[in-house]
Amino acid sequence: MKRFSALATLLATLCLGLVGTAQAQYTPTPNDWACTGKVGGTWTHGRAPSGCDASAFGPDSFVRGNYTGVIYDDASHALSNATERKRYMQAMYPVIRDASQRYLLARKPGASARELEAFQRGTYATLRQETFWSHYRDAQLAAGQPYVLKMMRGDSGHGHGMMQVDDRYHFVRLQEGKGWNMMQNFTYAIDIYYAAWQAAPAACLGGVVEPIGTTADIDAYWRSRARSAWSAYNGGPTRVCRWQNPADANVGKDNGYRDNYDNRLWLVDVADLTKAAAIDVNCLMDNGPSCPVPTAGAVEPGKLLQVGTAACVLTPAGTLECVDDVRDAACLGGRASFDENSITPVYVAQTTAFPRIDHNRHQLCRGAVAGLQSLGSAIATTQPLDLRATPDGMVLGQAAAGTYQVLDFMVVGAQTQKRLYRIRASINGASTDGWIDAGTVATHAALATGAAPVAAGTIPYAGDWGKVVPNLNMRATPNGTVLMSIPAGTAVQVKEVYGTASANNLYYRLEYTHTDGKLREGWVFGGNLYPVSTLANWLVPTAAPSAQKAAHCPNGTRYDHHVRQCMSASQTYGPFTAASTQACLNAGGGAVCTANRPTVIDGVAVATQVWGKALAAAATGNGDCPRGATRSMAHRFHCTEAVTRNGVTETDVYGPFGTALVNACLAGSGNAAYCRTNRWPSAAFLALQP
Repeated sequence: MKRFSALATLLATLCLGLVGTAQAQYTPTPNDWACTGKVGGTWTHGRAPSGCDASAFGPDSFVRGNYTGVIYDDASHALSNATERKRYMQAMYPVIRDASQRYLLARKPGASARELEAFQRGTYATLRQETFWSHYRDAQLAAGQPYVLKMMRGDSGHGHGMMQVDDRYHFVRLQEGKGWNMMQNFTYAIDIYYAAWQAAPAACLGGVVEPIGTTADIDAYWRSRARSAWSAYNGGPTRVCRWQNPADANVGKDNGYRDNYDNRLWLVDVADLTKAAAIDVNCLMDNGPSCPVPTAGAVEPGKLLQVGTAACVLTPAGTLECVDDVRDAACLGGRASFDENSITPVYVAQTTAFPRIDHNRHQLCRGAVAGLQSLGSAIATTQPLDLRATPDGMVLGQAAAGTYQVLDFMVVGAQTQKRLYRIRASINGASTDGWIDAGTVATHAALATGAAPVAAGTIPYAGDWGKVVPNLNMRATPNGTVLMSIPAGTAVQVKEVYGTASANNLYYRLEYTHTDGKLREGWVFGGNLYPVSTLANWLVPTAAPSAQKAAHCPNGTRYDHHVRQCMSASQTYGPFTAASTQACLNAGGGAVCTANRPTVIDGVAVATQVWGKALAAAATGNGDCPRGATRSMAHRFHCTEAVTRNGVTETDVYGPFGTALVNACLAGSGNAAYCRTNRWPSAAFLALQP
């Protein structure tokens, strides 16, 4: 399954159908996301390459208790592959037969017997084209090792389950079990196939909505409808007629589906077409109260919960708050208290009654852990520290005291808040990636603190230049609305770095003047860092083609990526938010908190607040935005603050503002002083966004 809109259907009873429609949002997951214990296979029924541990998304006990008989057994395959293949397909066929019939008649009670036969045949062909009917398999990594329950993963690990639901377009749903749970995988995905099935007559069949003519004509009609449905399933809703274009790049796939449909190749391993299904198809499709949930822990306050791959806590208000990987569980300590000594696995079905908030680890951990440095920022260590292969792994050597870039982070203990940073250091003359222990909530300030970069980073720092590798879409927000495309080979300056998810997906803020002559600010995707770095596939370092600045700062200062303010060796420069200013006053800062002191930016006299670095750090906080400000989708994902001036509520936008924007602001405002600072009125900012 590739790019399409997900039609979210609740099939809780035979007569319930389509609930709503949502555009599938893109999440740049790395290859083999959440894939452990990966094994290969063969392009035969039940064993399509490849498979990963099913337990990454749910307990094996659920699968073994509900899907007896439809798990392919590699041990039996080794004795007689034909026997095991036929046993497996004889068990699977009645499951898909019953599920596809139930689905169509629930969505379309008036469907004819001929349409049902064609829809089922198209579904069978889809399963063979996608995965050779493969979903669960007991397999071993190597001879002599135990057999472990695997789940089908394809397309470099992005496709999940027998219907190949893609984690880049259905990330949240897959975390909810729509890949792991076989019948949920089928029910979720068949919505997309059915939507295209319904669209085909108007789109590809000349508006003919009923089969007419000879038997051959009628057969051709249903065959064309099935081919249309699969083309859209594979290529997206706009490609429903793709199979009619013999010059399309995917003609081989479309013809492969045609051959599966025409020749019914799945039947070679099915002897009895009337055999009853051995699993409770209705129960598992519904995934509701009619289907017993296997014994698991209770969803209760005070517990750390594992829901699929996510870690969650239940707040006193009854909201389930989650982060997408259990390694970041400690960062949930700021949302609710819980027992850190154990984690309780629960099923998605147990959590549906609770409102759920899924946090971005980068924002969650930074806000919860005082002094935690953000991804891509620079730190200075005060003494040599052991560099380990993994957070708790073997020591590779000692990283000398110095300045390093944060390539990843991890927090251990909701109370102790031990912070670990992944850095790149020289060990025995070789550049080596590893993890350092940068101390606890009580000791971190004496071991590693925020610092100014001293060399180019693996991740671009604010102000670094890069060359676009492929054509890149510039978006209004990270993963948001596309504004335009930046051609491959274009030199661009990075103004800000923003990370998402456990894979450390990176987005870069840029300013760019398109060929239409319009200046735009927006975001481009820069790659993932883990499990392997893909940064070089998106943007590579290049020499600065101009003296353009990513942010404008007072003489003798620099723009800091982490605090998003201009800094000197001892001071931090405003303007500061109203909430930060109040925090400064509450801390006893006195008149310095509100005073505007003279400074010089670009040779022009400007007045702004100037605070000591320690005072500024405490007053502005360690959040993704300064205290009192929040990210705004309407302002290109800048931090914004509501302020009251002369009794009127207004919005201010915080930088960074690069040279192109600053010059446009000066030209449009009559050289207003605010154009050279890190805070602009919203109207002035939006006026420069075409």
